Amino acid sequence: MAPTHRAASTDLPWLVPPAFDASAASLAAHAAAVGEMLAGRARLWLGPFDPPAQLPARFEDAALVVPTSGSTGTAKAVALSREALLASQDATARLFAADGTAPESGGHGFWLPLLPPTHIAGVQVIARAHRTAQVLGLAAPALTDPLPDLRGHFDAAAFAELAEPALEQAARAGLPALTSLVPTQLTRIVTGSTGADARARGLLRRFAAVLVGGAATSPDVLARARGQRIAVRTTYGSSETAGGCVYDRRPLPGVALDLEAPDAAGAGRLRIASPTLALGYLTADGGSSTELFTPGPSRRFLTSDLAELADDGALTVLGRADDVIVTGGRKVLPQDVERAIDRSLMLRGLVRASVVVGVEDPEWGRRVEALVTLEPGIDPAEATALVRSALRTSEVPGHMIPKHVHVVAELPLLGIGKVDRAAARRLAAEGQDAADGGM
Repeated sequence: MAPTHRAASTDLPWLVPPAFDASAASLAAHAAAVGEMLAGRARLWLGPFDPPAQLPARFEDAALVVPTSGSTGTAKAVALSREALLASQDATARLFAADGTAPESGGHGFWLPLLPPTHIAGVQVIARAHRTAQVLGLAAPALTDPLPDLRGHFDAAAFAELAEPALEQAARAGLPALTSLVPTQLTRIVTGSTGADARARGLLRRFAAVLVGGAATSPDVLARARGQRIAVRTTYGSSETAGGCVYDRRPLPGVALDLEAPDAAGAGRLRIASPTLALGYLTADGGSSTELFTPGPSRRFLTSDLAELADDGALTVLGRADDVIVTGGRKVLPQDVERAIDRSLMLRGLVRASVVVGVEDPEWGRRVEALVTLEPGIDPAEATALVRSALRTSEVPGHMIPKHVHVVAELPLLGIGKVDRAAARRLAAEGQDAADGGM
């Protein structure tokens, strides 16, 4: 553990773990710091800059500070209170106790940590394991021992090596086994065709719940996982909500959703009222911001996500409001095009993944373009024709079809699985510039 920084406004120190390197020792250092924070003995700083000498007004209760970049690539620090974190953990437990996931343990369980503890999702996996110990009176957090080494490539064999002892330890503890994955990890396990993939699926099937979040998960992948009897649970949330606050499109107990200024089609920016909300944002110059948080007894957070709410309260996230592409005066939500590419039978087995962006254009304002990764053996020179031809046979309007498709080895990512749309836009613009320069 690195030297601690004392918080001037309280007697609690800031714990600042060394930079996470994905080793088991590094994960253990972060897990210990999470435990100290959750027990109320310290504060945990994971922010992208040093802790301030003194916290701004109304941030005195900050117990955890994590970086967040949304999908824009601009780093910020989110400050969360211990009460918000506990509210999140206990709401998840109440759901799992009520829906049959973990009724005998009050919804608490034994966790296999597979996400880096540098963002809220990874922190909360570890924190829930500590909360299990607190509530059930265990001598140690309900985590795998030893903690996993996450430095290698994640595939079916790597997952099986970590999952088997975790399941055995959970059984000995008399607790349901739980874990959390990003969509890429889940996709690799449920779509693989080798014997190792089949073994990994068999092990994943034994987990009482497999949380998946961090980015949109392909409906096809979710369907395949559920068809394989894997107890996958989709989650929606952010650092500002202490992680997932909506499970399987329904808000957790105590969480309320509404929309700001919905349009004629019923879509608007999503607002969240919840006891899990962050205090606000801290900045590198010692300042703070709470402009997205409405004060008052029913405090709300205005997200950047466009969403729809069904009559029964089910949430559908359409995409980020600032991702909307205006081309020729018409709006394009890139996630609509990405979903069409993903669902196209003509592209099945050809396109592995895609991201759609808007690139500056003197005629259209912005033109719609796409970055894709291809399956082995597909000629990159054919990507634009393949995608455009497939979308012309779908219900996607002509103005939404990408004018050019760029082939990349991997989509640019930030955080723990989110596509970095700012980087994708730069890659698309640079690719087009190079193409124009060669004409």
